[in-house]
Amino acid sequence: MSNDSFSSASSGGSEREGARGPYGFLVRVDGAPPLWCREVRGFHRAAVAAADPDAMPPAQLVLVGLDEATRAWLASWAEDSERVRRTMTIRRLLDDREATAVVTLASYGYGVETALAVESVVVPAGEGPAAILRSGVHTKEEIDAMLAVLATALPESEEASWFVHV
Repeated sequence: MSNDSFSSASSGGSEREGARGPYGFLVRVDGAPPLWCREVRGFHRAAVAAADPDAMPPAQLVLVGLDEATRAWLASWAEDSERVRRTMTIRRLLDDREATAVVTLASYGYGVETALAVESVVVPAGEGPAAILRSGVHTKEEIDAMLAVLATALPESEEASWFVHV
């Protein structure tokens, strides 16, 4: 699964990967350059939950071994009272496995592990809207896109009244 914003980093074109080898994780967030950390605790469970709706997602993801740019970005996020919820795509460099989650900053600071509370886990559905595989908080645009997909998937005689739209 190739992702354009990660492609230069995974092909060895990134200074970050060049200095560390093909290990660690890249994190993509809207409005930020790719961020790097050595380890993401809970990543495996998030990746499994993204692919399997029956799997339980992690309650949190813990970012370990942050580089300076990642620490600086997290510091600005910790002070941002307008956007407390972020959608992050986390990519393990070793095998290019990805998981996308809607998260909030649960703990952050000097001497404290950076923990992200996982609200929901999603997986890209190719060219269409992202598939919502885990209940949680989603934007109105995501819900509207899923309702549009549902409306086109049902025969005209059937109704989607069981699917409540608030």
